[in-house]
Amino acid sequence: MSHVPSPYRGQIIDGAGRRATRLVAFVAGPLMAKDRDALLRNLIAGYGDSIRLSDTKANYAVLFVAIMMGTVLSFRDHYPRYLSAPVLMAPFIVIFLNLLASVYPRHPREGRKRFPILRNSKPEDFESFGDPAPEAEHLPVRCAVLSRILYWKTITLQVAYLTTMATIVVAAALLFVAWH
Repeated sequence: MSHVPSPYRGQIIDGAGRRATRLVAFVAGPLMAKDRDALLRNLIAGYGDSIRLSDTKANYAVLFVAIMMGTVLSFRDHYPRYLSAPVLMAPFIVIFLNLLASVYPRHPREGRKRFPILRNSKPEDFESFGDPAPEAEHLPVRCAVLSRILYWKTITLQVAYLTTMATIVVAAALLFVAWH
């Protein structure tokens, strides 16, 4: 191993505390496609998958919050007087608004030439798919739009989650104080 240059050697310590030398491969530059358009298309695909995953999370959360809200409202007669129905509903409203803002689409889908949805489509409507050059100039803009959408979806999901956790803590504290 002494003939291998030092930037390619790495020292590791195994579970018994012994030092061992292993070869570490360093690659100069990123391990991604060198083609700019391919890189942007990969980013767009990743953003699209992440946006769909965020939408799925928000849909499940809406269902969970709706079930939780029904349970809380059904037992409102058992709560202390200072926990009126509007006070009980306030966190649910904040959570629902954030989840709905997360699911709401923020970019227009109409007018896209790649996936046309037409009432009376003709074969001529699908002939322009062979030329990818006009689409290539719009890739950076689409990446920026999808990045912005994913950012705000993440923020609204985090606000809904933190509101849920804070509401649970506050409700537990209020109920503990009221019962003792």
